[in-house]
Amino acid sequence: MTFWRELGFGSNPYVVKPLPSNADGRELLVGRSAELRALLRRIEEGDTHVVLEGPNGVGKTSLVSVAAWVAGERFRKKETTHLYLPLPEVLQIKEDASEFISDCYFAIARAFLENEETLKRADRKVPRTRDVKSWLEAPVLRGRGLNISSPFGGGGITGGTAANSSTGFSNAGFRATIRSWLRDAFPEGTGGLIGVIDNLELLETSAAARRLLEEIRDPILQLSGMRWVLCGARGIARSVAATPRLNGVLSDPIEITPVADEFIPQLIETRLQHYSVKDTSKAPVSTSSFEHVYVITHKNLRDSLRHAQSFSQDNEAAFFLVKSESEIDLAFTTWLEGQAISHEASVKMQPRTWKLLEDLADFGGTCSPSDFDQFNFNDRAHMRKNVVELERYGLVNSSKDDDDQRRRSIEITSKGWLVHYAHSQGLGMPPIPGM
Repeated sequence: MTFWRELGFGSNPYVVKPLPSNADGRELLVGRSAELRALLRRIEEGDTHVVLEGPNGVGKTSLVSVAAWVAGERFRKKETTHLYLPLPEVLQIKEDASEFISDCYFAIARAFLENEETLKRADRKVPRTRDVKSWLEAPVLRGRGLNISSPFGGGGITGGTAANSSTGFSNAGFRATIRSWLRDAFPEGTGGLIGVIDNLELLETSAAARRLLEEIRDPILQLSGMRWVLCGARGIARSVAATPRLNGVLSDPIEITPVADEFIPQLIETRLQHYSVKDTSKAPVSTSSFEHVYVITHKNLRDSLRHAQSFSQDNEAAFFLVKSESEIDLAFTTWLEGQAISHEASVKMQPRTWKLLEDLADFGGTCSPSDFDQFNFNDRAHMRKNVVELERYGLVNSSKDDDDQRRRSIEITSKGWLVHYAHSQGLGMPPIPGM
């Protein structure tokens, strides 16, 4: 951390990872008051699990993390009798339902271990966790005889050894015990654990997502004492939320759009102040430069922070200490253009494919296969051919979703927006002779 210390910061102010579920996270969540209120209403007052839909990098996970802390603070301040606590990790969706279910039970068990003291202070029934903690931390259980007693109660694990794996954790005794812990600690209407199921779009098609969610409906989504928040991009969350078997289980999606431009100065200034340890701290990326990169990345906060961090660390601390703000702003603009030109130089596409990228950017950066006529293609097949070429260079992500052709499943990537910036501004074009 010497680099940031030299500039007057305790640590990296452009950290990319989601905001923590604590007071710091709440302070740093800027421009999300309306979304935070809407999410808390669904968590605290609804009886269906919450669904968030929004572009990758827009801040969905940070929003849920802070919401869980705010809900917990209300209990600590005695503003409510509902106790909410976050799971210790975000759960990434998987195609294998059995493996994903095991991941969920693992996370719930760890949540009880990590929140044991909080539950005790709240006068909630706390399970005996010492044996479970030892079991969770041991890579292999060894026992005598042909049957090993599970510390969870109920059945046992057969054989002389049992690996600490999803297979070992799938026994009925473990799951039954977790369910009883949840019921005892969070009786109906008294709160629960808040878990995040992220990246639904990784399942590629609406049909695959629907199958997975239907498989986990009873073992996971019907767990008493759990409040789940499902997050997805490229339209998949909205596509699966209203299916018949999930009706009454999942809420209508909350659309999470990018932080409004008007809040970006406050957002970055709040970060700089929060991480500053000296009045004379020197920001590598000024507020105006951050606003500039935020526009170029199509308002992707995660990508904007990543670029700010990369530029900062591509230079020595002394560079920022001796240069004026205007000089640093110019250096950042030059650096960003260099990144864009470098990416564009690696792309060799036909004019029609370039035109699709330009039109897609003008269209907002996302579209569905059924929008082919909006881009002057005769049919989906001709558009798909050009989309595949854009995918080959990493300029778009797309999901071939035959189940829902209306889903906005084609999306410009971070690299795509940089290439579009270079191409639309003519940054990589050779100078005109005599000019």
